Amino acid sequence: MAEGCARASRRAGVVLATSGPGATNLVTPIANAKMDSTPLVCVTGQVHSALIGSDAFQECDIVSVVRPLVKYGCLVRDVGELADVLRLAFRRAREGRPGPVLVDVPRDVQGAEVDFIPVGREPEESVARSIIASEDSVVSVARAIEAARRPILYVGGGAINAGASVELIGLAERARIPVVTTLMAKGVLPERHELCFGCPDMHGGKWSKCHA
Repeated sequence: MAEGCARASRRAGVVLATSGPGATNLVTPIANAKMDSTPLVCVTGQVHSALIGSDAFQECDIVSVVRPLVKYGCLVRDVGELADVLRLAFRRAREGRPGPVLVDVPRDVQGAEVDFIPVGREPEESVARSIIASEDSVVSVARAIEAARRPILYVGGGAINAGASVELIGLAERARIPVVTTLMAKGVLPERHELCFGCPDMHGGKWSKCHA
């Protein structure tokens, strides 16, 4: 299972934390991962299954705590389900709009033994399917740009995730449209490019705020 997780971790961040305060300390990074669309798999410790619900030392229902923030959260009570749950967690973290997930593992499940059956590597296209815009939608956007008096491209982290730097530069240069980027999109357009106006948020310059 370690090999499978290592392959998956190349496409999603992995965090391990102890039960109780160790798990609750993850709330802030989980919230950041959600806001920044960052794939993150959090695996937390939990008290022994027999003690859950008894207010045992460092017991915390972390799955309920982070439920509003994660794409998927699960408490694993059966070691036989652990491998499949972890596979699902990595898939959920990366599919669609990337984000955080959390898997909570009780102490007895951590120490249990199980026969691990490896599976083949999941095809990348089954995780991140491309969304192809219709011709009508592309024409509609082009007409909107043509009709705009002062168009600007406000680019977010989705351009980085999609590897769309070349396409973005081509569009900006052909239409002569200035580009501002969020922090998550820094680097999608060279900062020395004549059409790059930087970030418009609190970390950006006044010229970016004015254009955005």
